[in-house]
Amino acid sequence: MHFTGASGAALSVLVFLAGLAVGSFLNVVIYRLPREGLSVTRPRRSFCPVCRNRIPWHDNIPVLSWIALRGRCRSCRSPISFRYPLVELLCGTLALSLFAVEGLSLRFACFYYFSITLTAVAFIDLELMVIPDLLVWPTYLLGFLCAGLSPSPLTSGLYLWERLLSDGWAPAVISLGGAAAGFVLGFLSLYAASKAYRLWRGREGLGDGDPPLLGLIGSFLGWTAVYPVLLLSSLIGLLAVFAMLFAGKGLPASGKVGAAPIPFGPFLALAALIWMFYGEAVKGWYFALLGA
Repeated sequence: MHFTGASGAALSVLVFLAGLAVGSFLNVVIYRLPREGLSVTRPRRSFCPVCRNRIPWHDNIPVLSWIALRGRCRSCRSPISFRYPLVELLCGTLALSLFAVEGLSLRFACFYYFSITLTAVAFIDLELMVIPDLLVWPTYLLGFLCAGLSPSPLTSGLYLWERLLSDGWAPAVISLGGAAAGFVLGFLSLYAASKAYRLWRGREGLGDGDPPLLGLIGSFLGWTAVYPVLLLSSLIGLLAVFAMLFAGKGLPASGKVGAAPIPFGPFLALAALIWMFYGEAVKGWYFALLGA
């Protein structure tokens, strides 16, 4: 359901504010979920990771509190990571962007959850080099549910969608088939690459969470998105490595570029979001480049 005029503008503001609130909770998930002894729901109030004092509600307003406190805890004056307002702004922007495309709909809800899952995975993997199964695997169910209840050519590809529709296939079956194919292709592609690298080099080249993450991306964006996302994430990763080397932060003590582990999850997540919003534009640019 789409809205226009004053009602649409007012609703857009509400969606953005709700996204900021979701981002505030997502910061709790990012910090607590991968750490032993902590629960997402207990303690109920947020606390400073340094002094462990509870944060009052007026210091927990998304973005504004961080600015008012100048990025420091009121109790102990320890720095508060810029990640907190960044995640809140990302969640607000993602909510607003998806609302502009999907309106208030089942697809909006499903793809927003998918987007914030990618956001949480990216920041957790970036900090701790781990992708929690509890974030990835349950989200598969939502991807398949969305494909079945809100069929779209996205998962199967437009050509196959139109071909199978003309042959009498039900839209939900085509969409679910594309989601399942995306999951299998995404998961097996990185799983096979990981095993091949281990046989070749005798050590792990990918984390255990990377194949399920690409499978998750495939289940939402379809099998046609798997290899473009993989290529795009690799390019983003290479650019990040070159930037680190240029800044003098890419070489470990051994002096070997490949000796320092680099999390791949953030690159996959960023590439998936880029493809989700700009996939058609990227394809157009690529084919135009080939034509040139």
